[in-house]
Formats: sequence, C-alpha cells, structure tokens
Amino acid sequence: MGIAWRINNAVTRLLPFKHVRSLTTRPMASVTFDDFPKSAWTVGGSILAEYGARATYYAAGRFRGLTEDGIRYWDDEDLKAVHGAGHEVACHSFAHAKASSLDRAAFLAEADRNEAFICERIGVGRLASYAYPYGDISPPAKARAARRYGCARGIRRAVNTKWIDLAELSAVAIEHRRWRPDEIDALISRARASAGWLIFFTHDVDDAPSPFGCTPAMLRHVLDQVTDAGVDILPVKQAMARAVFGEG
Repeated sequence: MGIAWRINNAVTRLLPFKHVRSLTTRPMASVTFDDFPKSAWTVGGSILAEYGARATYYAAGRFRGLTEDGIRYWDDEDLKAVHGAGHEVACHSFAHAKASSLDRAAFLAEADRNEAFICERIGVGRLASYAYPYGDISPPAKARAARRYGCARGIRRAVNTKWIDLAELSAVAIEHRRWRPDEIDALISRARASAGWLIFFTHDVDDAPSPFGCTPAMLRHVLDQVTDAGVDILPVKQAMARAVFGEG
C-alpha cells in the first residue's frame, strides 16, 4: 500500500466523527473474522466454543458459496449456524469494495444490499456493526459509516481505551504473515491495565492458512492469553454497548 494511502488513513483517524468516553470499568476483547471464510466457523467456531466465547463475523454477500484463491466462503447454513450459536453477524459491504472508492449513493446502496441479503437469511432487522474492507477509509467514508452503523472497525493496531472512536475502532491482526505473539501478549496486558477494549481480526482458520488467516494454535494462543488475563470476550455489538452505556 502506497504512501498516499497511508497518509490518507492517518489523517482520517484524527477526525472525531464518533468519539465517546468509554464507560466500561473492566477490560474487554472481541474476536472478529473478516469476509467469513467457511473455516472461520467450522474450525474457528469450534475453538471459540471450547472457551465459551462468541465472536463477530463480518460477512460480504458476494462471497456466499464462493471458493476464491483456494478459500471456501460461507453458505446459508454457516450463516444461520453462526447466528444461532449467539455470535454476531455484521456487515462488510456486499461487493467487498473499498469504502473510499464509493460515493454516498454507492456506499448506502452497498450497505442496503448487504444488510437485506444477510438479514433475510437470519431473520434480524438490522446489522449493528461494520468493518471497512481492506481497512481502507477516507473522511467521507468514515462520516457515512458513523451515521449508518453503531460502530465501524478499522485495522489500526491499538487498544481502544478512554476516548474511543466508534467510527474507526482499532484492531489487532492475528495473521500467519505476521505472527508476533509477544506483541499480542503486550497489548492484552495493556488492555487489562487500562480497562480497554482490544479487538482482534483474522480471516480463515486452518493448519495451512492464507497469509491473512491464522492456524488453530494461533487462535488458541490469543484465547488462552485473554482468558488467563481475566478479560471478558464479547462480540463487537455487545462490547460497544458496554463501552457506551457501562456495565449496568
């Protein structure tokens, strides 16, 4: 990604479209899966169940039933099973288009199409949270996401603490291409000390994952460390509610 993209994202992060003071007094963690590869449920879901944890699955409608670059993506039964198990199904646009490439009408059309496509299959009315495809963002896209969704997640590597940006929540990758367990452990310690909210994201979960996915052992490492630290694991929607309204 070029220098212009990095500068644009850095500037966009400074814009306070939806900053709120976090009211949580206990640290939280959220585990999220982008694009919803099938293994995020068939493998990742089984691992989460071992820990009694629920996650957030950011689904893009166009991936339904596809196999692309060797990765199988979700089908209707996966979507229903994830929702039925108490995980959050959230929005990742329909076509998985970069948010910065869309004008207002196109952004809203993508949001409406994806929401209708997913909600029809799981019987809910609205999707509360969104993740920017590719982590790509711009000031107009951030403003649109702030108005449309309860919260939107980016890919900046940090703990969400004190004043948090609901229009661009920070998140930490669990990726095979850059696996740094010491850095992840340090961020968990930081979240625990600050009563912060630490969001993790990955894609597929496989013994031979894509560069953007993780192995079962990597996911278990994160869950072990979070659990041992006494950090609550919540889907993004529930963690957002706790941050905004407190634990009562």
